[in-house]
Amino acid sequence: MGNCLVCGRELPPPGRGRPQQYCTRACRARAYRERVAEKQQQDSGQPEEAPALTVERIVAAAIALADRDGGSGLSMRRTAAELGVGAMSLYRYVPGKEELGGLMIDEVFGQRPLPEPGPPGWRAKLELSAQREWEIYVEHPWAPQLFALTTRPPVAPRMMAYTDWRMRAIDGLGLDFETMVRVAIMVSVHTQSAALSLAREKHAKDSREHWLGMRNAKHQAVFDAGRLTMIARFGEESFRASEPASIFEFGLQRLLDGVAQLILE
Repeated sequence: MGNCLVCGRELPPPGRGRPQQYCTRACRARAYRERVAEKQQQDSGQPEEAPALTVERIVAAAIALADRDGGSGLSMRRTAAELGVGAMSLYRYVPGKEELGGLMIDEVFGQRPLPEPGPPGWRAKLELSAQREWEIYVEHPWAPQLFALTTRPPVAPRMMAYTDWRMRAIDGLGLDFETMVRVAIMVSVHTQSAALSLAREKHAKDSREHWLGMRNAKHQAVFDAGRLTMIARFGEESFRASEPASIFEFGLQRLLDGVAQLILE
């Protein structure tokens, strides 16, 4: 099973005959137009741009695009436009959008490697790894979105190094291997979940504070009805407690409390 060479959509299982390369006639026609355009460019004597491409350049352009416009705007075609080439040129280097996402994840995790051996104590190590991962998502809010949209974990060795590092942090404490796997992944899943709203915050037209201020009257009418008695008590401190960074830190500490209990058992 492969992916469409134009849009990256997963293709149905191959049957008899020549393997399918495009998911629709529209994608096939688009690929034809791009081949014609590239041929015309070559015939005109202009230098061909595609050979100058590298996987590194493609990944850098995709990260810049996602940083600017968010993960939902990422596509092979838009990445190609960032580089000033036809979309078909990218498929010579990257098989499709999902593989591109894996390379992007690998790159941003590689920019923040975990130290060796790290701070003393398993809890300090897990805290550090979670904080480093959180920093990645603050800088690149699209990253948690890519995790949510992919059908399988990305093939990203430098992201996997975080899991390996966390498992080594709790190795030798009496936990079986499967439990160590769960703990390492659980730290990452919590961090990703808490960071999902960062992308919405970055690309929202209004800040959280402005949004709340604009809706105070509507909220107050709901509170006055007496149905949400606890929510009605929300104030400035409660509002700060509901922010993504606060939820991340609170949840991380409770998660590590649970790991400590496992180690004691």
